[in-house]
Amino acid sequence: MKNRFLILLFILIGWKLSAQDTTDLWLKAKRNPNLGRHKYLELKLHTGVHLYEGDELTNILDHGYNALELRMGWMSTGKQEWQRVFNYPSYGLGFYTGDIGNATILGKPSGVYGFFFVPVHRRPKNHYEIGLSLGLTYDLNPYNPQTNPLNDAISSKFDLYFNLSFAGVRRLSQALDLLYGIDLTHFSNGRTHMPNLGLNMAGPHIGIRYHYNTIKSIVKQQIDSSFTVPVRPTFITTPVGPVKHSHELDLYAAIGFVQLSKDENVDATYCTASLVLDYFYRLSHTSSIGIGVDGFYDGSLGYLYAKKYGNVKATDKMLMGFHLAYMLHIQKFALVAEPGVNPVRRDNEKSLFFARLALRYHIAKYGFVQIGLKTVDGFVADWVEWGGGGRLFVK
Repeated sequence: MKNRFLILLFILIGWKLSAQDTTDLWLKAKRNPNLGRHKYLELKLHTGVHLYEGDELTNILDHGYNALELRMGWMSTGKQEWQRVFNYPSYGLGFYTGDIGNATILGKPSGVYGFFFVPVHRRPKNHYEIGLSLGLTYDLNPYNPQTNPLNDAISSKFDLYFNLSFAGVRRLSQALDLLYGIDLTHFSNGRTHMPNLGLNMAGPHIGIRYHYNTIKSIVKQQIDSSFTVPVRPTFITTPVGPVKHSHELDLYAAIGFVQLSKDENVDATYCTASLVLDYFYRLSHTSSIGIGVDGFYDGSLGYLYAKKYGNVKATDKMLMGFHLAYMLHIQKFALVAEPGVNPVRRDNEKSLFFARLALRYHIAKYGFVQIGLKTVDGFVADWVEWGGGGRLFVK
């Protein structure tokens, strides 16, 4: 009987201590101004005009476009230094669907993508955001010489989706924001299929953003009905540390696939390759600048030179050049822009000027993978680069 009493006593003491620990943990947790996870849902409507440089679709694209986007975003608090550097950005996933013109010719595209928004000129009731979205669009109706000969803008069912936006964000309440602004949307396959003029759409947008906290209902219903979890973050304002300047050498290799213009009447796919050596200097928390040298191989030049000169050598398909470089660092990601020239080439079949726009993801400290678009004559797609490389740091 005595043993049973002691066991019961120990159980009651343990239960009381556990309840006390739980209470203490909750008292400590609710002092955290960023308790939970701050997210938002966003609905945005677009309209605008086509920036089309061809001839076949001129009348078809006269009526412009309309589109709808649904996004889910994560708000940053500044807990990590890169978030404070970018003024507490938001990022997430989105879905796109649109009416871009005659559906019989162009299709009714939808798309999925990731996005990254950087706030600027932040004020208590209003601020602005520069946004970049990158993903894949589908349900396009591609060019076909028999069934869809007018579509010289799109030649594949799947295309790259790219959106650049400048938006105002007006706070309406604790949970709601009004969105307004302008944006540019681009569809392209990077010459993996031809023809490929691509579609460029520009115009205004308007939308609504709803903020919420993922644990708000749980706290209200199961923990403390008197406590209201904030749906917006409280920004951490710890000063950003000094810049760690560094010198970096990158070796990058990539492959791609291209087709010739439909005027050549050749149904073939050719291989491309890029080999790049870059030097970068870390200029600030966000930016590196540099220079680099390029070696290119374009298999499609073999057909063009054989047709033009009657003979072709392996070196005729190669080009060499150099470029300036800029890298924007976003945690493990980086955006790369490299305008350059190709002085070493057989003739003017390829433009002297080229550029590379790429998205890089750093793997550990010394490696990276990268997808990029190589262009000619400014921003005319030449091919998509799929590759990766290594990094060497020099203090």
